[in-house]
Amino acid sequence: MRKEELRKLRTLAATPKMMRMAAEDPPKRTIERTPMGTEYVSNVSEYRLFLRCQVLKGILKVAFFLPDAMRLGARLPAYELYINKETADFITYDRIHDRWLDAKLDRIDWPQAIYSGRKNWINPEGCASIKRYLNTEKGGYEGILDYQLSIRQKQLKARRKRETDPWDNDLAQTPALPKDWNRWVDKVGIRDNYIFYEYVRGGAKTGYCTFCKKEVPIVRPRHNKAGRCRCCRHEVLFKSVGRAAEVLYTSDCFMYLPQRCADGFMLREFYGCRKYVKGRYQTPEIICHEIRRAIFTAQAEPLNAYYWGDYKHCEFRWIGTQNCCLNQNGDSAGRCYGKTLPSLAARELRHTGLPEMIRTGMPVDPEKYLAVLHGSPRLEQLVKAKLFGLAKDCIERHYLFGEVFRKQNAGSLAKRLGTDAQAMKRLRANQGGLFWLNWLRYEKSSGKPLPDQTIAWLCQEGISSDDLKFILDRMSIQQAVNYIRRQMREMHSSSRNVLTTWKDYLSMAARLKLDTNDAIVYRARRLRRRHDELVEQLQVQELSVEAGKILERFPLLEKTLEEIRALYAYEDETFSVVVPNRIEQIIREGQVLHHCVGSSDRYWERIERRESYILFLRRTAEPEKAWYTLEVEPDGTVRQKRTVYNRQDEDIGEVTSFLQQWQKEVGKRLTAQERELAAASRSLRAGELAQLQQDGVSVRIEGQDSQLLADVLRADLMENKEEMAQAALPAAA
Repeated sequence: MRKEELRKLRTLAATPKMMRMAAEDPPKRTIERTPMGTEYVSNVSEYRLFLRCQVLKGILKVAFFLPDAMRLGARLPAYELYINKETADFITYDRIHDRWLDAKLDRIDWPQAIYSGRKNWINPEGCASIKRYLNTEKGGYEGILDYQLSIRQKQLKARRKRETDPWDNDLAQTPALPKDWNRWVDKVGIRDNYIFYEYVRGGAKTGYCTFCKKEVPIVRPRHNKAGRCRCCRHEVLFKSVGRAAEVLYTSDCFMYLPQRCADGFMLREFYGCRKYVKGRYQTPEIICHEIRRAIFTAQAEPLNAYYWGDYKHCEFRWIGTQNCCLNQNGDSAGRCYGKTLPSLAARELRHTGLPEMIRTGMPVDPEKYLAVLHGSPRLEQLVKAKLFGLAKDCIERHYLFGEVFRKQNAGSLAKRLGTDAQAMKRLRANQGGLFWLNWLRYEKSSGKPLPDQTIAWLCQEGISSDDLKFILDRMSIQQAVNYIRRQMREMHSSSRNVLTTWKDYLSMAARLKLDTNDAIVYRARRLRRRHDELVEQLQVQELSVEAGKILERFPLLEKTLEEIRALYAYEDETFSVVVPNRIEQIIREGQVLHHCVGSSDRYWERIERRESYILFLRRTAEPEKAWYTLEVEPDGTVRQKRTVYNRQDEDIGEVTSFLQQWQKEVGKRLTAQERELAAASRSLRAGELAQLQQDGVSVRIEGQDSQLLADVLRADLMENKEEMAQAALPAAA
């Protein structure tokens, strides 16, 4: 529709009846209610829009009038809609802002005032005219909107069809599945197999092999134990029928089907497994879904790729996507159908090396292989030299080509790999990867030959020559391997953990000035025990150094602790109050219980001037195990009693009861000097609490909300009431 022609059509003005109806329908103040029950006040009128329509030169013109404007005398429409049913098109002219709109009626930015109305008005003749012109069941506003929605749906469908038709045309060349495809998926593509057996006393003698599909002899089976079928020799997992799950799924496997097509060849990717239901192990369900198709030219160049998925939440279908790239994430390696391979190997795949790689039986992602080959043609050379292990590493991590081909300009392949022909034979025979190659390079540079089984074990454990560099000046590779394997058995640990422990042990031995060149030291028989012993020695040394620094600043600490031992040490059958002997014990107490005793100078200052002392509360049966730490004043008043992370556990009631008993005993032992010190301590404590209260200092104890420190200390305080009463008697007298 041409906009100039549309503007020339007759303007539809509001009729006198419409103007009168608008004037008689002013907004009324009404109380409305939301779906949640909330009430609000709004101005509501009966009509939100007035409509007038007419067919002019084959175009349906609909005029929309705003009641608020009509009540002010406006007779011209605010919006004019033009519909051409021949071209299935519509457009709206916004007279308010002088602009054209493609939006449907429900998407037009109407003035806010129209939402105060409840209905749209159009005369019966106009309503019938809209029904007749648009061939819809409804007329008026609703009929127009339904028509617009149907037009938009057709346009959307046509737009999507323009996108999907090329995909469908491209995939029309997809060949049919081979006749034996399902059998191949079951026997080859899905790699997991089981032997199900019934448990009997003395051991089952036969079981059902899912590959052989028959009863086979078995010897001493164990549930979930790996083994081999004695008939087909396939790897199996033994499953006791009584202990197996109600529904058992094999691991999901990727499978590939290469087929010739019109453009060249197509790689089809499948994803599948088997489902075994208890009691029906002989008839599993084969689940196999095709998830990707990649099309290549006859020269193995990538063309297009598709995946099966949800297309714009409308349907599940094949959707165009990007071709596989070098940095493709995930491991999609799987088995490849072999019967279509010889024909492709003779032509399309002749110069790729992919057929040779597939025939090794190694799981491979053919699309990823071709993507890596496209980026680095040296992959074909590795495969055709039968260095499949190296090729596999380079497919998984394409950036390794630079590490593999160290001397790219050398003559032979062996020299480009940084090795010799003899090493190449060993690498090929063992199907070694980059780890194998690096060990062969090390062997050549060091001049120290290594047995194949040793290299194989090092590669299996992922150990490189750099990992053993710390010990190779004292031990050969073979000696180091023998030592690691022995420690793995004794420690029941992995080789990586043994190496870490060994390195840490030798590092600590050097710090403690042990002779690390002595075989008794560097080749400790019980590595874990020696490692833990050195850890303990280092901790003791570090504590001693720290304690020495503290004693330089507070030289009377340990003397004070010795003098008060007779006054405060006490025990019964359950609990004990222990006076520490050395500064190291207090530091260690703070580390074990994760609080600030031993790391804060204020406690050392208080002990030095005999304001308060640090004592330990222990269970009598476990005198060395840290439990509660006490801060007590000279008369036995307990300022603080805290366990791990400054908490007080549920046993605080028992602790308090024992400490009251201990305070009575301390009161009997006190001297006049201690009573004088206690009076001074009370005065200092009161001043400190008042200052903390004034400053508003807060503290957050593990598992509790933040509190004022002064309030916490007052709540924790346990004064020796009997001693205070005794001290008050002379004054009362």
